Amino acid sequence: MYAKLAIRNVKRSIGDYTVYVLTLVLSITMIFAYNSLLFSDAINSFSKLMRPMMSILICVTVMVVLILGWLISYITHFIFEQRSREFACYMTMGMERPAMSRLFLIEQLVIGSVTLVGGILLGNVFYLALSQVIFKMFDKTYYMDLSFQLPAIGLTILCFFVMFAFCLLKQRRILKKVRIKELMSYSRQNEHVAAAGRKNIRLKMTAAVLLGVLGLLCLYVAFSVRIELFAGFGNMFLMAAGVLLQGASLMLFYRQLAQVILQRYKRSGKRLHHLNIFFYRQLTARLNTNGRQMGVISILLLLTFMGLGGASFMANAYEDALQKKVPFDVEVSQHYGKLDAGACRDFIKEHSKITADLSYDIYYLEDSTLIADMLDRKQEPVEGFEEWAAEANMDRCIRLSDYNKLRSFLGKDPVSLQEDEYAIQTQEGYYRDKIEKAVTSLKTGGREYRLGQVLEGPFAQDDINESGYGSKTILVLPDQACETLKQARGCYVAMVDDREKTDYQDTLQKAIEKTVGFDGPSFISAYTYQGQKEEMQSIYMMTAFICCYAAFICIFICATILAVQLISSSKKYRYQYDQLRRMGTMDSEIRKLTVKQSAVYFFLPMILPLFFLLLYMAGISFAFPVQRSMLIASFAGAAGIFLAVYGCYLVITCLQYQRNVLKGTKQFRLHDFIRQEK
Repeated sequence: MYAKLAIRNVKRSIGDYTVYVLTLVLSITMIFAYNSLLFSDAINSFSKLMRPMMSILICVTVMVVLILGWLISYITHFIFEQRSREFACYMTMGMERPAMSRLFLIEQLVIGSVTLVGGILLGNVFYLALSQVIFKMFDKTYYMDLSFQLPAIGLTILCFFVMFAFCLLKQRRILKKVRIKELMSYSRQNEHVAAAGRKNIRLKMTAAVLLGVLGLLCLYVAFSVRIELFAGFGNMFLMAAGVLLQGASLMLFYRQLAQVILQRYKRSGKRLHHLNIFFYRQLTARLNTNGRQMGVISILLLLTFMGLGGASFMANAYEDALQKKVPFDVEVSQHYGKLDAGACRDFIKEHSKITADLSYDIYYLEDSTLIADMLDRKQEPVEGFEEWAAEANMDRCIRLSDYNKLRSFLGKDPVSLQEDEYAIQTQEGYYRDKIEKAVTSLKTGGREYRLGQVLEGPFAQDDINESGYGSKTILVLPDQACETLKQARGCYVAMVDDREKTDYQDTLQKAIEKTVGFDGPSFISAYTYQGQKEEMQSIYMMTAFICCYAAFICIFICATILAVQLISSSKKYRYQYDQLRRMGTMDSEIRKLTVKQSAVYFFLPMILPLFFLLLYMAGISFAFPVQRSMLIASFAGAAGIFLAVYGCYLVITCLQYQRNVLKGTKQFRLHDFIRQEK
């Protein structure tokens, strides 16, 4: 009996359930597609770093499930509001609460089963599309696999069951306690509650701004200052505090926004026009009712902007970072001791054709910390590692002849220096500007050298060719000045005919380590272009993919909630629009009004997140000016993608909104009244 009634109710209310069903299907689609990626052997085999990244992917899965669970809970509550009067009628006719709860449960199980099957089928298609994208990221040939990932199906069903069960139990508790009178006015209950807190608006808005500024300060200090508090966890604590303060700021701001808009409207002269009165009243009523949801949406939109911008930045920065990290095809270095260049050359000859190579040394300037001081890259001493810190801050240099040979490998012109001159090779243009402004002499070995040139471009490989701590900068001295210096590293560089086939980084390092012996640590570092490319693809591309995936989920959630709120309010207040038409308002004017309402409602949650995002970009640009142009380009591209997706939701919502408010009502014109009088 209840099953037949439940199926009939689902069929009868299919219009109200459309948004709900689509939300469930898309949620399951995204969860299943992502879970399939977790268990895909083809994708996991791309790189040795993919396995360690599984922990990150699992954390993202948990986050996605929690966010989508909240979305399903919200939509379930929306359906309950839509049908509250129906449940009140059931109770009036004598239906007991357990029976009514059972009826609602069966209805939701029917919908859940259908959407689960549909979501898994659609999710497999989405998984194939995502796989193709990832294969393209890693420059791999894509082979379509139509088979289902059984572990992914099991995990998806488990996630869906947990989310669905939580939502149903929540609504069941409401049905057990709610009264008939409350059910009759349940859809308007939130408005009365939200309209109660109108005092101290200015104080609350000021508090929201202060919390946001304090959160920004916490984030700035966390990223710019090293804090040793709590055994090094001080920075992490500040980052968490900054994120929480910004979230609280957004929530508080949007909960008071309705009253701020209403007060501003009352002071303006626009209130004389009846459509303006209608617009502001409608807008403030929605904000009063949905202020908390607006705060959550604004937080998700901030995450969306950061996710899309971060994904775009990672994708754009990948090629540049790879070129800077591996300017030469093969690089081997040994810290402490003489590197066996012959062994390096013999190994590479077995796997590639060498077109040019060089064995050279990097030297310490034990009495100089010029670069570390000039660039503010000084390594602070840690208890027990004072000697290591002192060594890290020492300047390092290379012979002019070796430097010119390395430049020739990269297709660059040679550099000439006088006997009393030195040059600085840096990787970043920002450092070049800073060094040129500092213009200082170098004092070492009892001699003084003046700065001859500052050269920019990819040259340094991690800490092989650099002075200071992570500066990617090295000094160049005349050959005779290096004769008495202490060796810091022995290095070997080779250029080969096909750098894409240098996938022997690990075996090369193991082979060279065998030549050192087993008396102690070897301190061997080996880099190949293809080896570093695979590692960086794993980090950059997968990070970009995860950020992009999470951002699209946030867009989907935000747009869905806003669409549901607008569409539901259009049905709730349809009689008000009917009254406008009876007062002579043209359909074209009502359509313009709905477009204005929809656009304002969709873009209001973006105000504060965009402000925070601009501050983030300004801070990053100030801290890393070398990345400024790439950062702006990345976030501009991300903004275009976001507006395209967000705009599609807005257009669809606006069309449905107009359809609801104009459906079933008649437009009254002047000649209609004249005809009636006759």
